[in-house]
Amino acid sequence: MDHSRTSQKKGRVEPSAAPAQAGELERTRRLLEESEARLKAILDTAVDGIITIDGQGIIESANAATERMFGYTSDELVGNNVKLLMPPPYHDQHDVYIANYLDTGNAKIIGTGREVEGQRKDGTQFPIDLAVSEVRLEGSRLFTGVVRDVSARRRAEDELRRRRVELTHAARLSTIGELTSGIGHEVNQPLTAMVNFAEASLRMLRSGNTDTQKLENALEQIVDQGQRAGHIIRHVRRLARKSESERIEVDINRLVQDVLDLARNELCASGIALHLVLGEKLLKLKCDRIQIEQVVLNLVRNAMDALEEAPRQGRELTIRTRADTGGTIQLTVEDSGRGFEAHESEQMFETFFTTKAEGLGMGLSISRTIIEEHGGRLWAGPRPGGGAIFQVSLPGADPVTE
Repeated sequence: MDHSRTSQKKGRVEPSAAPAQAGELERTRRLLEESEARLKAILDTAVDGIITIDGQGIIESANAATERMFGYTSDELVGNNVKLLMPPPYHDQHDVYIANYLDTGNAKIIGTGREVEGQRKDGTQFPIDLAVSEVRLEGSRLFTGVVRDVSARRRAEDELRRRRVELTHAARLSTIGELTSGIGHEVNQPLTAMVNFAEASLRMLRSGNTDTQKLENALEQIVDQGQRAGHIIRHVRRLARKSESERIEVDINRLVQDVLDLARNELCASGIALHLVLGEKLLKLKCDRIQIEQVVLNLVRNAMDALEEAPRQGRELTIRTRADTGGTIQLTVEDSGRGFEAHESEQMFETFFTTKAEGLGMGLSISRTIIEEHGGRLWAGPRPGGGAIFQVSLPGADPVTE
């Protein structure tokens, strides 16, 4: 028997098998090294940061994008807790969150993604999109985080927000400008009354008439009219001012009446019959008061423009407020104007769409944006008998008792 051709006997490897086995091991080693090098190349050329941590939050690997993003080298990251890359409050909560997840399985971010803040080596913070997934290996659990720097997107969003605020403010000033003559008359009326009462008081004093009751009444009228003029001026200044958005609880009925104070004189001069149907018990709105006033003013002004073409004796504007059982507030502005074509019901909310020769075509578009940002809806439809109905639906807060 040729023992040199026998690969194994009685559990002993023959010399002829050793070179072949060694060659196979070498090929396997090279394949593993090539696979690792290929995987590392893929990870290091990825645009997003990719970080792997263990169940205690210790970083096991970080790709080149992570190094560029956070300013650390891989050697500085591996072996350290991943909260190194987090500012407060994420830094303080991370270990507790992982421990809670491992104990209960209650995941807040694992398997999903969200925008959070990251912290660079130099201490600067920046916005990131973070998506975390879990990998279960035999005897261990790993977590992989994919990190994307969204600083450019945040800057673009901030710029868009700033430009929208500018545009909204410009549109508000334009609407106020259209009502200037009416507002001037509203202020002039109490001022004229104040002068008349003051002159009457002077005449009484100069004539020797010391009827204190009449003088007191005249002075009270001066105070009342001064407060009325002051209220109108403060309202116009509030609408004209450019300020940060602030949401407070507002009574929708009071808000509507304040807006109508600015337009009432022009409504009267145009021969428009105003019908107010205000709900007796409504929910408060939690809203940016100036923005919602702008919407109501836009809708009222839009109705007034539509009524210019209607016969003077048939010009009617109806404003209704009511609370739905579902907790929403409904505001309706109806006019008896010419109405609009069916295809215009959505088109009229597009930016720069207008049927007016000198219109900007921004009022309704901005109004819808404002309402949607408040979690509501704004839409339009035909009014039975002719004209248009604009409807606003907004989420309410606590009940208001009139």
